[in-house]
Amino acid sequence: MTKWLASVQSLEEAKTLLPTLPDILDIKNPSQGALGALDITSVAQIVGLVSKRCQTSATIGDLPMQAAVINPAMVAMATSGVDYVKVGLFPDLHLMGCIEAMATTIEKLPVPVIAVLFADKMPGQNVISVLKQSGFQGVMVDTAIKDGRHLRDHWNQQQINAFINEAEQYDMLCGLAGALRYEDIAELKFLGADYLGFRSALCQNRERTTQLQADLAVQIQQAMHSAGGQKAELGCSKKANSSSVDGLFKTALRCG
Repeated sequence: MTKWLASVQSLEEAKTLLPTLPDILDIKNPSQGALGALDITSVAQIVGLVSKRCQTSATIGDLPMQAAVINPAMVAMATSGVDYVKVGLFPDLHLMGCIEAMATTIEKLPVPVIAVLFADKMPGQNVISVLKQSGFQGVMVDTAIKDGRHLRDHWNQQQINAFINEAEQYDMLCGLAGALRYEDIAELKFLGADYLGFRSALCQNRERTTQLQADLAVQIQQAMHSAGGQKAELGCSKKANSSSVDGLFKTALRCG
């Protein structure tokens, strides 16, 4: 069963979600970019508030693709007590070397690290195998430019399937995000990703930097928990219909 993630930007928003906690409570600062980071103290307060009633994750910010910058940020965020640290990976000439240079730090961290790729800013290389080799335990896709367009504006179902299959091939946790809407749930929850991530759908008028609305969170939770197909059955169908996962993912790279 696909789970759901909700992003909060403050302790107050986290309190709003206590009656409707998601499977993963994600902590970020949306006013600071796609993966803007909250300060470590605020993240730790939210983790303490949740008190293991659900899992937590936190972003480290939209940082340059330099291991010397990213590694200390990962170490610092891991001290907050979150269950996952999320790192955004943007197209860059030095991206592959940066990922490889993160491996030693990732190995020493007390929590798993999730890589975030962007459907509207995909790297020119197929990076998922390198992510696996470097110690990342999961990968998700999001959107970098927050202009009202959502994941399905950038990728069609074949491209999304290719991404999920690639993550499954390397036994990595897989997530879909990117201005996902309530109306996307019925289709996306059947595709076999481990979780769907929401922020703008939880805010009035889908403005991701405004205050989270508890009633919208209830709607998302109910839609995610409604009866549906099983991941294993759909996964078999997807794989039977795709002759090459690598080929599909390369198509996603070209079209994304």
